[in-house]
Amino acid sequence: MKEYFTSWILSLFIIWYALYLLNIGIHKYINIYYLSVILIYGYILFIIIDMNIKGIKYEKTFYFLSAIIHLTPLFILCLTNNIKSKYAFETTIILVMLYLVYLEVNKTDVISVYTDDRKRFTSLNDIINYLDMH
Repeated sequence: MKEYFTSWILSLFIIWYALYLLNIGIHKYINIYYLSVILIYGYILFIIIDMNIKGIKYEKTFYFLSAIIHLTPLFILCLTNNIKSKYAFETTIILVMLYLVYLEVNKTDVISVYTDDRKRFTSLNDIINYLDMH
């Protein structure tokens, strides 16, 4: 899961939200607005490719839970009135650069991550089985 940009965005969101809730000043310099929009559009594109082109079937509850998870950062940004563009571009560029370096170090690329036949979770049982193995 570390190779998916979604994981990176959600991890940064959790860090930002914890800093925000604890009122630690650095949260003002991390803006995940653009990343949360990328998260939603990326998820939609990913699902379209997986379901329509690759024919992968998702369990309905997993599909809806996954959609909620991908929508949560933008929803929370709206609730907390943090829809601003200040530092959003810089935050996005920094995270994208870190992500691309990570992929390069692991000898893969963005296209391969999203188009090859890596194991994808398609049900809640897939996640439970994965966690049991690790």
